[in-house]
Amino acid sequence: MAEAGETPSFRFLFREDQGVVTRAQWLRGLTALVIPLVLLGVGWRIVSPWANRGLDERKLIDVMALVTYVYLIAMAFALILIAVSFYNLSAKRLRARGLPTGLAGLAPFTAFIAGAAHWLQPRVADVFPFAIVVICDVAVIGVALWCLYELGVRSGDGSAS
Repeated sequence: MAEAGETPSFRFLFREDQGVVTRAQWLRGLTALVIPLVLLGVGWRIVSPWANRGLDERKLIDVMALVTYVYLIAMAFALILIAVSFYNLSAKRLRARGLPTGLAGLAPFTAFIAGAAHWLQPRVADVFPFAIVVICDVAVIGVALWCLYELGVRSGDGSAS
């Protein structure tokens, strides 16, 4: 575990869930996870137009479609790694706050459910109303705000809060 004032290692912050971190360390770790997340999202917005075209709109082997799907696979793998890293980081902060560490998985879980809802709704709009997507988005925003407040704003180690 990192000493007070010492910068914790990558392994300690993201690869294991044991130990505790301060509010500042959690915010720095969160920033380190959000930056690649935003970059992945921007990259997906750039290549996603090539993901939803049929064979009647392009030739059988389309280089941009191949690039898009390779990017999608790499992005899915990266999202899982980011979610696991977020869990490990948040479990440390929750432990420091005296809260159940299982709550660390709530944000990634709701984000993945909302992502699945966004993907599924246009494909089966007749049986999957858009209101469910909105509910999922509200849940993600609520959980994200709760995490940010509880882990990044509130101080204390759980005994004084």
